[in-house]
Amino acid sequence: MKPTEELIYEHKAITSMLSVMNTISNNIKEKKVFYTNDVEKIIDFLSIYVEKCHRNKEENVFYPTLLLSKYPPEGVGEMINEHKLAKGCLNEIACCVENFKLGSTFSGEMIADCMANYVQLIEDHIQKEENDYFPLANKVLSKDAQTEISKQFKLINDEFVGQDIQTRYDELLKSLESKYLH
Repeated sequence: MKPTEELIYEHKAITSMLSVMNTISNNIKEKKVFYTNDVEKIIDFLSIYVEKCHRNKEENVFYPTLLLSKYPPEGVGEMINEHKLAKGCLNEIACCVENFKLGSTFSGEMIADCMANYVQLIEDHIQKEENDYFPLANKVLSKDAQTEISKQFKLINDEFVGQDIQTRYDELLKSLESKYLH
C-alpha cells in the first residue's frame, strides 16, 4: 500500500466521524437531545487517531519527505497551519463540553458551532490533500522514498495506535455511525 493510500484510508474513518459530528452539531442547533459522553468519545478519537497518529504521519514524515523531493509543492505551511487550527477547534470543543457539564447551557450552542467549524476545516483540508498533494506525491516520490515513508508510518501506528486501540476506535466509529447516521 502506498503511503497516500494509507492516509486516504484514515481519511475515510475521519470523514465518517465528521459526519457524526455534523449530525450532533445539527441536533444541538435544533434543540434535540445530545450526549456529552458521545462528544467526549469523539474528542478522544480525534485526539489519538487524528492528532497523534494521522497528523504525526503527515507533519513528521509525509510532508517533510515531499518537501525534499525534486518538485516540492508550495502551500505545505498552510496545510500544517490548518492542523494547528484543527487542534485549537478540538480544544475549544473539549472546553465547551466541560462548561456544559458544569451547567452552562450556552456551551451547548458553542459545542455545535465549534464542531461545525472543525468539520468544515477538516473536510476542506482532506479535499486539498487528496486532490493536490497526494497525486503529486505519487508522481514525484520514488519507490524507495515511499517504502521508507510506509516504514515510518508503521512505527507511528505501533507507537500511538496499536491493534487494541485501532479495534476500539473501529467499534466506536461503528457505534456512533449506527446511532447518528441511520
